Amino acid sequence: MWLPMLTKRQELILSVIIADYTRTAAPIASEALAREHALGVSPATIRNDVAALESEGYITHPHSSAGSVPLDKAYRFYVESIDPADGEIPPRVRATAKRRLRNILQNLDDWANVSAAVLSGLVGNMAIATFPKARESRVRHIDLVHLQDVLVMLIVVLEQARLRRQLIRLAAPIDVAELEDATARLRALITGLNRRQIESQVMRLTPFEEELVEATAVVLREEDKAVYRDHYVDGMRNLLSQPEFAQNERAQAIVQSVEDGSLAQTILSETPEGGVVRVIIGHENPDDMLSPMSVVVCQYGAPHHAVGAVGVVGPTRMEYPKTMAGVKFMSSAMNELLESMRMA
Repeated sequence: MWLPMLTKRQELILSVIIADYTRTAAPIASEALAREHALGVSPATIRNDVAALESEGYITHPHSSAGSVPLDKAYRFYVESIDPADGEIPPRVRATAKRRLRNILQNLDDWANVSAAVLSGLVGNMAIATFPKARESRVRHIDLVHLQDVLVMLIVVLEQARLRRQLIRLAAPIDVAELEDATARLRALITGLNRRQIESQVMRLTPFEEELVEATAVVLREEDKAVYRDHYVDGMRNLLSQPEFAQNERAQAIVQSVEDGSLAQTILSETPEGGVVRVIIGHENPDDMLSPMSVVVCQYGAPHHAVGAVGVVGPTRMEYPKTMAGVKFMSSAMNELLESMRMA
């Protein structure tokens, strides 16, 4: 992203405005900059530089008598200048977080909620984490439950013990013996296979079995499309306690989007591959609902095997160094968790 060149002094003044606004959430007056920071220049020079930063679109004034408030462009400039060593997680905090994660090593159901809770605690904002998921889902187990004369429930158990159910309405009633035969035959034919393997397999099937195989392929197709389907959110109170979200309508919109999963899916769709930490600031977000917020997100796992994602949502004035370091740390810790599981 190209940004106009600033003088070293303008960069310094902008960084001070961002730091003070991050801390106070209140507009920063030029007089306060001169009074509280040893910038080595006169108040008039500071006012001139502040005016230049405003004309370049880095800051704005809520009204004529107010101080300066950073815009998305300022935060992008700031994020691009962050040293990877900034915001590093203290060793004692890292050790405590890893200990909490090791305690859930054998309980996959807790991976997402505990990792989201740990990350939220590290950065003081809302965190999102997903379960690790294979790029191509495979059938681990299959079962059929007879509900009514012409209604059967197909249960497909995928890797990591994820269950997917689908109702199948039959053209004619089926007896229990035929249902059991079909179940045993399907288990023998498609257990361990992914969608592509099932669709390319030549199988001699009854019409009923064909319907079951097609339904299973649909389940796998939908699962493969939703890389980050299952997620857990923690720390919503951290987000809603920020002054930016004190407005009732805005808070209600956030709560609703968290509850219906739309916020998480929008965020997770922006997750890059390969363990790269991505920062999406304000209006860079694909959804207008996220325009008052910034998102920091990262993938964990191996791209060609099982992958998940961890991320943080907060106001645009979030503490970016600490948040980026926290997300990177959590991605690395989850990688270690996956490796421990693989070696166990």
